[in-house]
Amino acid sequence: MQMERVLVLGARGTLGGQLMKLYPEAIGWDREEVDVLDFAALRAKVGGLGFVPDAVVNCVAFNDVDGAEDRPEQAFALNADFAGALSRYAKELGVPLVHYSTNYVFDGSRGEYAEADRPAPLSVYGQSKLRGEQRVAEPGGAWYVVRTAVIFGPRGASDLSKKSFVDLMLDLSAKSDTLQAVSDEVNSVTYAPDLAAATRDLLATLPAPGIYHATNSGEASWFDFAREIFRIAGRNVTVLPVSSMLFARKAARPPKAILLNTKLPPIRSWQAALAEFLGR
Repeated sequence: MQMERVLVLGARGTLGGQLMKLYPEAIGWDREEVDVLDFAALRAKVGGLGFVPDAVVNCVAFNDVDGAEDRPEQAFALNADFAGALSRYAKELGVPLVHYSTNYVFDGSRGEYAEADRPAPLSVYGQSKLRGEQRVAEPGGAWYVVRTAVIFGPRGASDLSKKSFVDLMLDLSAKSDTLQAVSDEVNSVTYAPDLAAATRDLLATLPAPGIYHATNSGEASWFDFAREIFRIAGRNVTVLPVSSMLFARKAARPPKAILLNTKLPPIRSWQAALAEFLGR
C-alpha cells in the first residue's frame, strides 16, 4: 500500500527527522506546532488539514530513563496515556498507527527476547512504555508497536533531541585518550535511518497488527560499542571495561535485553550502519 501523507509526531527528533526524509509529503509536527498532551488541540489540528493522513507515526516519548524515576506522572502521561488516546483516534480515523517502544520493558534475566515474550520492566520508564504498548493495543484497529533499542544517527533538529552514545563518545575522546565504558549491560543497537526505513516498509505492507522488533542485527555492550566507534573513526582511544555499579543511576537497567526480530526482514549489522554513519 502506498503511503505518502503520513503524520509524523515528534518530527524534529532523531527518528522523526529520518522519517520526514523518507516521506517528502509527510506532515511533521513537533512541540512547536502542537502540545500533544492537549489532545483536543491535536484533534483540531488534524481536522484542520482538510484530509485524513494515510497513517500516524508517533515518535513522541518521555525517554529520560533516570528522570522518569522522579517524574513518573510525566512519563506515564506521555508514554502511556497519550499513546492510548492516539491509538483510539487513529482507529476512529481508520488509519494505521506506528508507536515505538523499548527493550527496557524486559528485565534482562533471559538475555534475548522475541516479540511474544513476557515483559517485566525494572524501571518507571520501562513500566510507562509497557503501559503504552497495552494502551495502544486496546482499541484494536491497525496498530503497530515497534520495539527498538539504543538509537544513534544524525541528531534531530529539536533542542530536546538528545546526543546519541556515538556523539557523546566522540565528544569525550576530544578531551581524553582513555575512557571507561560499561561492559555488563548488553543491548541491541539501532541506526535511525534503518529504523525509519523499516517503519516505511511496515506501513507499505501492513502485516497483522501487533508488536514488532526492529533493530540492527547483532548486540553490544556499551564497551563493545565504544571500541567500535573509535576503531571506525580512527581515534587512538583506550577504552576500559567497567561495571555498571561504578555509575550511580536512579533507574535499574536490564543486564542483557537483546530484541530478537522474528517477524520483519532482518536489518544489516549495527557495525555496518555505524561505519556508514561515521563515514558521512
